Amino acid sequence: MKSAKALTEILYVARELGPRSSLELLTSRIFSINHYYILCKSLSDARGSAAAGKTELFPISEGDVREIENSLTACSAADRREILSRLIFYQSGFGNCYVMRRDNKVTFMQWIIYPTENGLIREKYANYYCPLGEKQVMIENAFTFPAYRGLGCLASGTRQLMELARAQGYRSAVCYIRKDRIAAVNEFVRMGFTITRMIPEYKVLGGIWRSF
Repeated sequence: MKSAKALTEILYVARELGPRSSLELLTSRIFSINHYYILCKSLSDARGSAAAGKTELFPISEGDVREIENSLTACSAADRREILSRLIFYQSGFGNCYVMRRDNKVTFMQWIIYPTENGLIREKYANYYCPLGEKQVMIENAFTFPAYRGLGCLASGTRQLMELARAQGYRSAVCYIRKDRIAAVNEFVRMGFTITRMIPEYKVLGGIWRSF
């Protein structure tokens, strides 16, 4: 069952990326090492909670998913890989994705993941994420579409998801950010997140896991 799912994902990515970019992606997975920061924030901390001038987040719809898929051809190969990884994440069962829209287009997407989804984490992403605590959420997989970068979407979206989690009674939020994504790390630190750990991520012969 898992091998059939993996094959389906490979074919999906190959179709959307094209042969050259698919080969580059496959080559990068033969062996590489990245490092990720794990950042945490108490939701009782008011710092970073304001979202003045925000563009409101809405739960993603199937129409949004189709629009995102249709936008792939206009994106760079690097952005297509990032978008496809998020579409696969959504299709794997993590349905609490939120989007922003401007100019009648999806401009930003981001997930909030709840402890009720720990079973899904253990089943499909145990090599990527630690299970969540009872009163903890994960804010993950943010992506801003190229034409809308530099407009504060990440800060606004993250703050809105933190407000949502706080209103639902959750006490802390966690996220994982690759070490070389300095702008994102700095943005989360400005919002009150603290780096708690740095972990290596290994890619070997198509397999990916993070060492906790």
